[in-house]
Amino acid sequence: MKKIRLLILTFLAISLLFLVTGCSLLPDTSLGILQYSLEKRVVEGELTAQIVGVAQNDGSARLEYAEIIGDFYNQGDTLLATGFARTISEQGESFTLAPGEIWEFTISCSSSARDVHPSLNILSWDLEIDNLAARIVGEAENNGDVVLSFAEITGTFYDAAEEELASGTVTTTRLGIGEIWEYTIFYPAPNFVDVDQVKVEVTNTDYEPEPTQNVDHATVEVGALRGSTIMP
Repeated sequence: MKKIRLLILTFLAISLLFLVTGCSLLPDTSLGILQYSLEKRVVEGELTAQIVGVAQNDGSARLEYAEIIGDFYNQGDTLLATGFARTISEQGESFTLAPGEIWEFTISCSSSARDVHPSLNILSWDLEIDNLAARIVGEAENNGDVVLSFAEITGTFYDAAEEELASGTVTTTRLGIGEIWEYTIFYPAPNFVDVDQVKVEVTNTDYEPEPTQNVDHATVEVGALRGSTIMP
């Protein structure tokens, strides 16, 4: 019983200490971006683009990990590429940021070397039938990290017995990152009144690396942060 009382008193004393000192058990993680700019230069005969900037740990916790996200755009505000700066050295070793410490970061954009992930996500599809035709209407989104130079969606039409009747395709070009594509696939046969249900799928995507000279401006934002509390 005395041990339980002692544990309770110890817990209360520690809690009171945190209240008096204004300290929190949760780390106060914060990273402020002080400045950044887009730079272009020729390296080994190849034009490169990168964001260079300065950030500061303006929280009270030591940052065990921090990342900054950089987006590269063309003159028409189309997102061309996304890059990251992380508290990991070129040798693969992680480093920390003490409260108030300055971090000079670089985010590279290399269309020929970066690991791109082309992707097209079908958001919706509906079957529409009127007196003239049957069609599939829906939306798809470029949810990858590269502009799609070509994309294709195939729609398959079925009757009430789930027997396949016919299929059709629709294509688009130059679909920007995050851009929504409103597509329509028409039933290609005269017996459209037999159509009862449909299925759609992405059947082809392609991309061409965006020339670095098309990069016109960039933005940055703070990504993931992990920190540890520094005791008073």
